[in-house]
Amino acid sequence: MAKSEEEEPPEVRFVSSADEGRSTESHLLTMKTSTGDVTGLRTGRGADDRDAGVDIESDVVSAYTAGPNPAKADRERRASQGLINHLNSQGAQWKPAEMAPGGRDEEGVDCTADSETGADKLLIQVTTADRTETWKQLAQTGSAKHPDTSVGDLAAALQDSIKSKSRHPKQGIHLVLDATDSISSALPAVTEAFRTQYGPWASTLGYEGIYLAGPMNLITRLDESATEERPPPIRPIEHYRVERDRN
Repeated sequence: MAKSEEEEPPEVRFVSSADEGRSTESHLLTMKTSTGDVTGLRTGRGADDRDAGVDIESDVVSAYTAGPNPAKADRERRASQGLINHLNSQGAQWKPAEMAPGGRDEEGVDCTADSETGADKLLIQVTTADRTETWKQLAQTGSAKHPDTSVGDLAAALQDSIKSKSRHPKQGIHLVLDATDSISSALPAVTEAFRTQYGPWASTLGYEGIYLAGPMNLITRLDESATEERPPPIRPIEHYRVERDRN
């Protein structure tokens, strides 16, 4: 066969070890009113068939989560990487998240990340933002309808999640509340309510920082008063915005 008739070589594609050779797509859909208030979120993740949504109306939050029960290591790495992406967008230079050695014997650090220079190490503790029966229901049926709840109760639940780590080390550690799968807590109304009521308290605990990690790098710092610095807004849209990421 002449060279001109040879087939083109296959495209070389580079994936991380976490991808297991698969190309997947994740998305975040934000619903807003004409005045810019966020009324709902929808997210999907192709890697593990995650589907989740949340709506808020008159201070009442309703939500669902569908897909397999997330493995602890997967959710910890995902939430940690969301924080790293957020910090890097602000000028930091951290490498990808790695699981900390120790497993069940860890004492305050679930994931770490080295700096690009190798001189520093980011220490991350992860805990779930949703401590309800959602995960038990998800494991049994593959889908969970969350009980309707108020914004105030969700903010108080975030405080309970932080308190659950009170006996763990804090100095030099970033605490991340994982809401990448059960996303009610990622609503701006919830994080703003937390910062208003509990932000000053959270700032006294001694962590390097406390963050809420939602889907698709939707990160909000919690250990600051809402009057000091508002969380980064979801970028303006007329009605919907879709953000996509290939992981």
